[in-house]
Amino acid sequence: MKICINMKLLPIDLPAPFAFVLFALCIAVFSAAAAADHKEPCNYSDTVNITDGLRLKDGSYSFEGLLIPLNLTAAYSYKVVDGIQYSAPKHMRGCVCHLKSCITFCCPPKLHYNESLQNCSANEEHSYSRQMHIEVKFYTGIEDKVNINDKFIVRYEFGCKNKYVDLKNDRFWEWDLFENGTLQREGKLYSTDEYCFTPLQYKKAWALMPLTCQRYQRGFRVWIYAICTSAAILINTGMILIFIAVKDIRNSNYGEGLIFHLFSLTVALALLVYLYLKNPLNLTETACRNIGFLAYFFLMLSFLILNIISGSFWATFSQTTVHSWLLKLFYGLTIALAFILKYLVKTIQDSQMARHLKPGIVRLWGILLYVYLPIFLTTALSLFCSVKTYCNIHDLPNGVQTVCGKDFKITKYHFYSYCVYLLAVASVWMREMFAYIFARQREQYFVIDFWSGICMLILSIIGFLFLLCANRFAQQWWTVYNLIVNVRNKKTFS
Repeated sequence: MKICINMKLLPIDLPAPFAFVLFALCIAVFSAAAAADHKEPCNYSDTVNITDGLRLKDGSYSFEGLLIPLNLTAAYSYKVVDGIQYSAPKHMRGCVCHLKSCITFCCPPKLHYNESLQNCSANEEHSYSRQMHIEVKFYTGIEDKVNINDKFIVRYEFGCKNKYVDLKNDRFWEWDLFENGTLQREGKLYSTDEYCFTPLQYKKAWALMPLTCQRYQRGFRVWIYAICTSAAILINTGMILIFIAVKDIRNSNYGEGLIFHLFSLTVALALLVYLYLKNPLNLTETACRNIGFLAYFFLMLSFLILNIISGSFWATFSQTTVHSWLLKLFYGLTIALAFILKYLVKTIQDSQMARHLKPGIVRLWGILLYVYLPIFLTTALSLFCSVKTYCNIHDLPNGVQTVCGKDFKITKYHFYSYCVYLLAVASVWMREMFAYIFARQREQYFVIDFWSGICMLILSIIGFLFLLCANRFAQQWWTVYNLIVNVRNKKTFS
């Protein structure tokens, strides 16, 4: 198997629109990274707003009887709700939970959480002050009631929007609070930002009860995304099977590249759908990370393979021959590059680098640098190769019948069909990138953008029409298949 490649050194003149988008993307990434002008001393969930505390001459703060050193304080211009970062007026926060255990209350004193109204309400039937004691389970296994203010720092700004309340379930009233502030209920551990205490009436008496956060909900956005993406996966799988079944397709450079590309894309989409439908509470952190990194690897690989397909067309119409071992080497290097990207992202995620420069989903800008930037660069390179191929086609003399031993008309027709698919890929993923940027600017922090699933379904339909239905080898295979079926039917009825 041979392909042709142009060994001439050509100047790379990136089209102006792509250069502009690349420039804007870099500005967005590094301007967001510049916002991290200080290293945060601890996780946001371990901090308390100490703006109203007493600032001492050495820069430390006195808060709730604690002395918070300067190195455990920082100015924050954001807040975190349900694990999602929002902009907020600049304020001082201290790592109080590193000095004393913290617990979270849903509502300020003399208020309780109203499960029907889903807000903090005053108790009209009983006038009570906040209970001052709570039962704590120590590491020695001993359970004892302690004074809340003596043992813990109480916070009111954490908690979550969706709280688990099931008054009729007996297990709801069973829980253990440990001395470090973590909560255990039904065998699961919750950190201090994953629950909040509120007075609830239990057996005609008011008692402090923890409400755990329900941060995972299957709404219509999730189901639309899952259904559309699953349909796209089925369409892609069908195309892969047909490409493998048709000998002329699987033995061609073009068909081989499409099989690898669609396989990588399908695996990535399947992993993402699994993560979206799987309750993260039922996944370990290690499993969630590994699935995410694996999806990232296959997604990057699918775009890198598009570079090989585009380069293969450019090579074919450049009339320079190269052996098939070089093409296999390109595939090997592509897989290695995808592994390097995955390893790089994993290493940065586990490093001590500033959080704004780390990979992240929804709440961090790192997704621009580690996901959308590689996608943009690989897509731009594929389009650049396609433009050069188009120019080479029109530079060929009239009456050309073959290029590097391949039928000129069939190869050109496949190239034009591939270009339609490539433009669709570029449009869908540029839409993904700008949708994320604009949503981040407007502080619309959606976990699922259901339009992503719709776009993936449209992309798979375009691929079905232009990669499969428009493929001359597939058309010939289908014609022969129908002919064989008709002959067998005639023999059966005769």
